Amino acid sequence: LILFITLGSLSAQSFIGKLNPNPIQNNTILEDDTVKILAVMVNFQEDKDGATFGNGKMGSIYTQNYGSNILDPLPHDRDYFESHLSFVRNYFQKVSRGKVSVLFTILPDTFSVSKTMRNYSPNPGSDDFTPMGQYAEEVWTKADQIYPGLNFSEYNLFVIFHAGVGRDISLPGSIGNERDLPSVYLSENSLKNIFGQSFNGFPVSNGSFNIKNSMIIPETESRELETITGKFLFEITINGLLVASVASHLGLPDLFDTETGLSAIGRF
Repeated sequence: LILFITLGSLSAQSFIGKLNPNPIQNNTILEDDTVKILAVMVNFQEDKDGATFGNGKMGSIYTQNYGSNILDPLPHDRDYFESHLSFVRNYFQKVSRGKVSVLFTILPDTFSVSKTMRNYSPNPGSDDFTPMGQYAEEVWTKADQIYPGLNFSEYNLFVIFHAGVGRDISLPGSIGNERDLPSVYLSENSLKNIFGQSFNGFPVSNGSFNIKNSMIIPETESRELETITGKFLFEITINGLLVASVASHLGLPDLFDTETGLSAIGRF
């Protein structure tokens, strides 16, 4: 009974923040479009920070083996993220009746940025996404160095899959000091707010092209929680998060109340 009550209260979690913090007003949703995604897998420097889940490396969020019958099972590797992006492709193919295509490439090697996670995380409650913009800038600069022959201009949406979970949901027992990265779609509009109106994208080796957006997505939203009955795995997949973020890129609004974090259209 205690476990049932605990799980019931967790089902009432709300979303924190905004997936698309600076949408362009009256943006037109394209009827026929191809979303061409380039994605990277990124670790942080290892840490023992109690305010973040895991140690900054992919797959470190689970302290025990939960097997393969859970949402978002290990390993969190290229095949894993390709499966999630395949879900996104199939979703938009279905709901658009074939008018929106999603193509994707995930670079094969995971690499690390120079700092621990909390150094790229906005202060709790802050709307200043400057650390996230700096994180995206470092990621794409490093990807360009690792893959100097890569033609970034073949893509129009750039996705960063990072180690750890997202600071995206409010759960019982939270004291609001988490320093995980919030999940966000940084549009060109958002990046201009961070770097100034003269911002023209992150330059890459192909001098005629700059990266002007970034989706920042965790390896999973699942996390281990401590309750009065012990530790258990609270499971939330990233499928919906990915779909909603791609929808932000296409011009759709967030489908939840961005002031309260509560559902606006019902469970979906």
